Amino acid sequence: MLPVKFPGVALLAAVATVALAVNGSAQVAAPVSLPPCLIQFNYYSLGHGGSWLILFNSDHTWLEINSYYSSLLSFPISGIPTSGQGTTAPTQGTYTYTVDPQNPSHATIGYSVPNPGYPELYFTATNSGEGVLPGQAILDGPPTFTLYPSQLTNGNSNFSNRSVLAPGGTSVLGFVVQSGGPRWVLLRAVGASLSSFGVTSVVTSPSLTLYNSSQAEIGTSSVWSADPNLVGGFQKIFSIVGAFPLSTGSDEGVLLVPLNPGAYTVAFTAGSAGAILCEAYVLPF
Repeated sequence: MLPVKFPGVALLAAVATVALAVNGSAQVAAPVSLPPCLIQFNYYSLGHGGSWLILFNSDHTWLEINSYYSSLLSFPISGIPTSGQGTTAPTQGTYTYTVDPQNPSHATIGYSVPNPGYPELYFTATNSGEGVLPGQAILDGPPTFTLYPSQLTNGNSNFSNRSVLAPGGTSVLGFVVQSGGPRWVLLRAVGASLSSFGVTSVVTSPSLTLYNSSQAEIGTSSVWSADPNLVGGFQKIFSIVGAFPLSTGSDEGVLLVPLNPGAYTVAFTAGSAGAILCEAYVLPF
């Protein structure tokens, strides 16, 4: 079963598994081998929520990009926080991937230490499914996953705009995601790191807000260096898209988000006037 991660503890989802009526989810064949990909796992149970994004490489190594948890419990369970939300420290290692010969829709990922676990993937669509057999659930619903395979013939592209913000000003960047399905997108509001390229009078505390084609707000940035549990994952994503590294401890804003095909607008602001670099990278996943 899919391991559930909380600060300082890894629980097996099997502990909380209960059988429910068959939900009728159709199953499709799992990939014969796991392609280079990102997999987003989501878990909800007992007032807890969890989400983590993992990169799987062709050399059978894996790296956790990020991991988030939330808890609304009002009663204690050993090792699980009763309130709050946050992130967990990233992990990495090697993995194996096998398809069940008795059920071609069922695949198992075997993780190495330090966080051993065996996510059981039941594909209900080509690139998504449930972490347990359809017909079972973990109280609030089975763990789900979405697989984003590497786009070998439709890789990453980026859009950027360097401008000078007036006091209280806004810079706007538009871009389009063109693909047959969702793609991960990295957005960056760069200020302090421009100094390493000889740019003077840069903005402080740059941030961004993402809007869809209907101008509905769908995401905002966070300071990329504020949470040490997320820094390593951001650095890996920077490397994948060919983006220059941001200065250690800088207050620049970053957002990593999966987006459906369509047009998007990003509004960039900052805490002061000055030069700002507005960036959007469409990942090859």
